[in-house]
Amino acid sequence: MSGRRAKQKRRIEKISDSSIAGACLIERSADAVLAVGFDDLALKDRIPQFAIGLCRAAFTQSKAIVMLASGGQLAAAAPNRRLFFEAALRLHWLASLPKEERIQATDTILDKERRDTANTISYLRDLGHDVDFNLEEMEAVLLDAPKKGTLQEQARKLDAAVKAADNQAWSIYATWREESKFSHASGTLAGSYAPTLNQVTIGHGEPAPMDPELEAHQLTQHLIVAMTAQLLEDAGLGPDIAQRIPLAFYSV
Repeated sequence: MSGRRAKQKRRIEKISDSSIAGACLIERSADAVLAVGFDDLALKDRIPQFAIGLCRAAFTQSKAIVMLASGGQLAAAAPNRRLFFEAALRLHWLASLPKEERIQATDTILDKERRDTANTISYLRDLGHDVDFNLEEMEAVLLDAPKKGTLQEQARKLDAAVKAADNQAWSIYATWREESKFSHASGTLAGSYAPTLNQVTIGHGEPAPMDPELEAHQLTQHLIVAMTAQLLEDAGLGPDIAQRIPLAFYSV
């Protein structure tokens, strides 16, 4: 066996021993949550849609992370882990707001994204590209979004949202920040894949996963489920709807 193949085999075995123990539970939990239906839920405001959507997005990342871990590629899952933790932070932020501010908070996020899309379209059109997109239809959606103030700042910047909560999700936030370094074309990412050897030559490497046994991931799944249920309950939905995701999650 060549040195490279032997190294790869050791890496897969190491990942399998340390990570896959909880990966099966993570995947089964994700399958259970993603199978929960809300086809009978009448949409009265955006809070349930926001909560359920971010919860599903997070658990979809769980499945992707397990798939990469099973293939010995957990180091490449940083973008998936970052999105997973960011969804948790956004749900925690929304649940920490007074109930009367939550609808405006979701509208503010949507307004920012709408402006980002408009700016992208304008950029492309300024360069002479024909973009088939109806800006007028997008702008016709009525949103109760402040143009300035603390809520606008928190919707625009995750840092501000995290630090505004009375009980800050500091461990998830710290993990999200570190995972961000490996989710963009950063110097840290470059140095991880092309490390210096003896300060002379460039070798081979890869980022070291922050959560190799996926323990933090499992704990964060619990938080996501709890925050989603709380947001649905606070939106006035009965236990038969608000508790669907927790019942599915804890039945695994």
